[in-house]
Amino acid sequence: MWILEKLGLPPQQFSMVTRGWWMSTLACVVAGTALLVATAVELPRVVRFVPPQPPEIKHDIVMRNAKDSSGRSATFRLMLFTDEFRWKLSSTASLEDGRVEPEFTDAMKAVLNNAKEIICVGASSQELPPGVPLEQARASEERRAGRRAEQTAVWVRKALSRAIPIRKLNVGHHAPTAHSSDTSDQRRMVIILVLERDDQTNLDQALRAAMERESARAPILDALLREYSLGGGANFTWVE
Repeated sequence: MWILEKLGLPPQQFSMVTRGWWMSTLACVVAGTALLVATAVELPRVVRFVPPQPPEIKHDIVMRNAKDSSGRSATFRLMLFTDEFRWKLSSTASLEDGRVEPEFTDAMKAVLNNAKEIICVGASSQELPPGVPLEQARASEERRAGRRAEQTAVWVRKALSRAIPIRKLNVGHHAPTAHSSDTSDQRRMVIILVLERDDQTNLDQALRAAMERESARAPILDALLREYSLGGGANFTWVE
């Protein structure tokens, strides 16, 4: 303010300049306070602690702030299990190594218990029962995929230490490929965690948006959407 006094401004003009300076300062303070408040509200949503990848998981993909058609958002974490967690052919109750059910590590249990909701994905590989018409055989495999989602939900529920909503997603039967000798990747267990969600978010829409957005960097997402018989419709198929 001493600079204004040195300029020798008339009292009225000096008063106007002084008032303007104080109003500008006050506006900056108000704007800075609002920014701090907004940051404090949003920061937990952005940097919410995510437990590290457990040893059971081969690929771990976090998909942040995917929106539904109304602009509500959700953050997901897709987890593709390792070779040890492949479904046994023609089975909906056991894994390929013969275990009746998996034994999750403490790290895996921590990840599951950190979620707001859990989506268990059921899928069936490209094998079809011989001598059965195509449509009938595919429908049978789609039902198998649904039962796998249900069985995964049973295993996951046993690992939880608190009540967490569990959904079951059926992506169906994998389309035939040129490499029919090894379908192990088509039979891996997949779980999707809901880490954050706005109230009333349409999870079906938000999840599809997240998978579409990240499919270029994660082949498993592209496969779930385009290579399984129930993954590419207007809506996902949920097991009740």
